[in-house]
Amino acid sequence: MDPNASKVCAIIDRLIAVGADTGRHDLVARLRAARGRITDPRARVVVVGQLKQGKSQLINALLNVPVCRVGDAETTTTITTIGYAEQPCAELVVADADGNERTVALTMDDITRDLSHAPEADGARVLRVDIRVPSALLRRGLVLVDTPGAGGVGTPHAAATLGLLAASNAIIVVSDVSQEYTAPEMTFIRQSTELCTNALCAATKTDLYPMWRDVIAADVTHLRRAGLDMAPLPVSSLLRSHAIRLDDRELNSESGFPGIIEFLDKEVLADASAEMQRFVMSEIRAIAEHLTLTIAPELATLRDPAAREGIVAELERARREAKELSARTALWQQVLADGVADLSAESDYDLRNRTRTLVKEYESTIDAGDPATVWQALGEQLESDVAEAVGDNFIWAHEQSLALAERVAETFADTGEVAIPRLDLASVGGGLAPVDGLSDLEQAPSGTVHKLVTGMRGSYGGMMMFGMMSTVVGMAMINPFSIAAGVLLGRKSYKEDKEMRLARRRAEAKAAVRKFVDDVLFEVGRESRFRLRTAQRVLRDHFRGIAEQTAQSLSDSIKATEESARAEMASREARLKALTGHESFLSEVTTWAAGGVREHV
Repeated sequence: MDPNASKVCAIIDRLIAVGADTGRHDLVARLRAARGRITDPRARVVVVGQLKQGKSQLINALLNVPVCRVGDAETTTTITTIGYAEQPCAELVVADADGNERTVALTMDDITRDLSHAPEADGARVLRVDIRVPSALLRRGLVLVDTPGAGGVGTPHAAATLGLLAASNAIIVVSDVSQEYTAPEMTFIRQSTELCTNALCAATKTDLYPMWRDVIAADVTHLRRAGLDMAPLPVSSLLRSHAIRLDDRELNSESGFPGIIEFLDKEVLADASAEMQRFVMSEIRAIAEHLTLTIAPELATLRDPAAREGIVAELERARREAKELSARTALWQQVLADGVADLSAESDYDLRNRTRTLVKEYESTIDAGDPATVWQALGEQLESDVAEAVGDNFIWAHEQSLALAERVAETFADTGEVAIPRLDLASVGGGLAPVDGLSDLEQAPSGTVHKLVTGMRGSYGGMMMFGMMSTVVGMAMINPFSIAAGVLLGRKSYKEDKEMRLARRRAEAKAAVRKFVDDVLFEVGRESRFRLRTAQRVLRDHFRGIAEQTAQSLSDSIKATEESARAEMASREARLKALTGHESFLSEVTTWAAGGVREHV
């Protein structure tokens, strides 16, 4: 621990002692949590991308530890977090039917197999795998998160991945250089950077594709067109592995991994440290103000016992303020409840409006041609477009949740600056069931035999009818006129059958599109409601804690003043000396934390 961090920890320890002396165990718990942020800083970096792009291999090469499953037949099926420990260890995090989380110990050999339906879970839902390994990079507080391949609503991973991004310090978007960015990849990059602006694009497998520079140039064009000021970093996990094995610095530089390490060092760990500093300083300032409010009336009584009646009267006024605070408590609860109700309705409307627009567009596409000829491509594009709509709805709802938190915080304006909680939705999306793609069309285009039979059926009746009419005037039944009539009526019959079958295919295709969208709405709607309930609980617990701590500070002030008035002279002098020291210390700490002294943790 560096000297500045040690200094801040010493200040927090002194504040803990003051909090214990004044009986504010709730503030002591907050101080210990802040101290834990200093002694054990964590910066979470989520590695995302489409299937088979080299995410897991990149993590293994970065850490020089085989912690992720790799191979042509292997893929990441469970969210995996990799952190630091002196000795390698692993555990499976599962959730039972009631949503309660528990951990199951694993061996390091177990992490090489598919754990999405691990027997160790005993039927519980698998949330993630936590792995801890010794690593110089991870020792500094870095936590890497390997995610299943994103893309498409047919997998339950898309929402879970977006939930992770909303609470991450940085993201690394991985795509190989076998081809330039596809439309789904660009959509995912846009959504990812909206949730987490601290992002790096890694272009992997440069050792396999000689034309990787052209691909990266095209990727840069796509990113610029999307309004993203980013450039993919070319990397090769294979070259990195060889460089470490051979201790070859030049080869390591060619692998591109020094660029990733520089990003993690300067952009991730530095930003995480700055964020931790802001959090700790805010906590120190707020808690010092609470402790000052607690001891000030008692200290005034001890200094001037004759002024006790006036101080008690002042504290009675404070008690009335506490009642007013209770009224404000009802206000913020009402603001929160109304906001969540409105947000739930607006989020549902936003999602349905996006999908309804998509359904209309695809119905127009179906009416413009024969859906059977483009059915597979149409299904893939529909899945991509629906996934984009779901992701955009998630981002919109997340932004509105943050705006709601700010509105609730405004109701506490009289109590000073109020911190807004971080909406960590990492567990959201884990229970999203897979959605089947578009069903196959039963009405296939007519084959050659069917066309022939349909034409003959129509031509036979026409030829017989005109042939019978020809015999009346003495002509043979089979003559040029009857043959021509048969051809015309056969062609008409074939055309009507073709149009009827096309209409049935179009109707069937539209029904399949609507069914697919309805299935998505059913799953995503349930997940959206769960997400909003989670956000509501986080906001409710956070602001309730602020209200309770403020009320307790006022209540403790009154109690301490009344007790100090009854204190014996000897104990009063000792208490006066102790509280005077506390007051001086708290004043200095409040000024320092508010910006009077700018120190780095």
